[in-house]
Amino acid sequence: MPTRRSFLLLSAGALTAAGLTACSPGAAAGPSPGADGPPRDGGTLTFATDVEPDNFDPHVSPADIVGVLMRNVFDSLVAQRPDGTFEPWLAREWKVSDDGRAYTFRLRDDVGFTDGTPFDAAAVRANFDHIVAPATKSQYAATLIGPYERTEVVDRHTVTVRLKRPYASFLHAVSTTYLGFHSPKTLRERTDELAAGGSASVGTGPFTFVSRVKGQRLVLARNASYAWPPASAGNDGPAHVERLVVSFLPENATRVGAVTSGQADVADFLPANRVASLKSQRGLSISGHDSPGIVYSYFLNTERAPFDQLDARLAVLHAVDTAAITEAVFAGQYRRAWGPLSPSTPGYAPAVEHSWGHDPARAGALLDGLGWTGRDSEGYRTRDGERFRLTLLYVPAYTKAERRTFDTAVQAELKRAGIELVLEPLDAGSYTPVRDRGDYDIIAFAWGGSDPDLLRTVFHSMSRLADGGANGSRVDDPRIDGWLDAATAATSAKEREALYAKVQQRVMAQGYALPAFVGTRQLGVRGRAHGVTFDASAWPLFQGAWVDGGR
Repeated sequence: MPTRRSFLLLSAGALTAAGLTACSPGAAAGPSPGADGPPRDGGTLTFATDVEPDNFDPHVSPADIVGVLMRNVFDSLVAQRPDGTFEPWLAREWKVSDDGRAYTFRLRDDVGFTDGTPFDAAAVRANFDHIVAPATKSQYAATLIGPYERTEVVDRHTVTVRLKRPYASFLHAVSTTYLGFHSPKTLRERTDELAAGGSASVGTGPFTFVSRVKGQRLVLARNASYAWPPASAGNDGPAHVERLVVSFLPENATRVGAVTSGQADVADFLPANRVASLKSQRGLSISGHDSPGIVYSYFLNTERAPFDQLDARLAVLHAVDTAAITEAVFAGQYRRAWGPLSPSTPGYAPAVEHSWGHDPARAGALLDGLGWTGRDSEGYRTRDGERFRLTLLYVPAYTKAERRTFDTAVQAELKRAGIELVLEPLDAGSYTPVRDRGDYDIIAFAWGGSDPDLLRTVFHSMSRLADGGANGSRVDDPRIDGWLDAATAATSAKEREALYAKVQQRVMAQGYALPAFVGTRQLGVRGRAHGVTFDASAWPLFQGAWVDGGR
């Protein structure tokens, strides 16, 4: 294994700083069936997706869709390959100090922002300082950057990032869109406009932000000067397409109709119950990959009754048949989840599989033991005259139809156990403060990413929702904290894997969350579109995409 002291001139066989590799099949999707000859330049590719960002600044927003879309505008210091290893991007090479608290990056000297500002060490410092500044109100990037202390400019093209403590996931962090780079000029002069996107979104990426029609589309144009993609990109120059148009089509049927009729070249998040029929449709191919990260899960609020009691949490886990629901809702296209991490995530612990399951008798015995032995006229369990009632908060605008169906099926399963689950919709503005205060029984979400340190984001006691974390279960477990802290500082691959495995197993043993299903990102791709690939997070990439001609 290369030492942490040496510069990592990373090649195809290099190891990650974490030493963990992905356990999924290759994430890249090759050229679409029917691709003939070399890529062609020109034309427009239209990508239909389901959600429109409400904030286009990746330094602020935690949303996956922001990471997907703004990856076209913002580059990163390093790139993560589909197998979990890292390679140079805006940084030609890097080294890590013996104590793991200093990362020195030697930057490319030929990179420029699309407003003419050069990319250099000062730009790195300006962006990282902006991320952690309280005024930025970062909802994720400030957490992702870890124990950041400061950035030192060594010379124009060398920068050292100093951390308060070792942080083994730092290379992964700086590979993400969320730690990508705005032009320092826009950071100084147009800070208030970054959230809206548009001309204020100035990066070094393969596309520039041209226009946005809220609720309908955004338009990106090729950066003709782009010449610094990572080696794994497959295209070592500017993007092939002149324009990338993103259409926001929240309804599944509309999105499918757009790609089957030719109004879109690529459709995101195909509904699982349509995949089988679409595979047989002429002129259309399906490209999919299991999504790494935190699976769609129900997070049980451990800070208040009833989920401050272990048996109440375990009763819910045993009452819900996630395997049957997953099969029914997703037409056999998805798998049930056994633990908080997707199996395609580095560091996934197979030991969680079959460690728990649907057991109505066990659920009933646990509820009886808690004193919920009465029944009211609707069949719900009662104790001291009070019904066993839970609320699940959600935002309709950001809840996919299939997830809503899954939630409804969970509601029905819990009713059979005598537990009332109320699905309570809130608008985005109301949801956040309620969630941050912990005024809920259950919230549900998935969190994409290709690093097992997501477990820290979701289960560490210091990863509070109000501070940009995602501890939806509001867990305060010293064992989990200790294992996560040790994993963050560890340099041994086996040590990190063992620690993350302990976290996953304890999450399930303590019933902190109910994992639901392993999501798969399914793209529908028309025959005229080629070269759309997936990154390590199973997010679509368009820098190497091309179209056969026409519009």
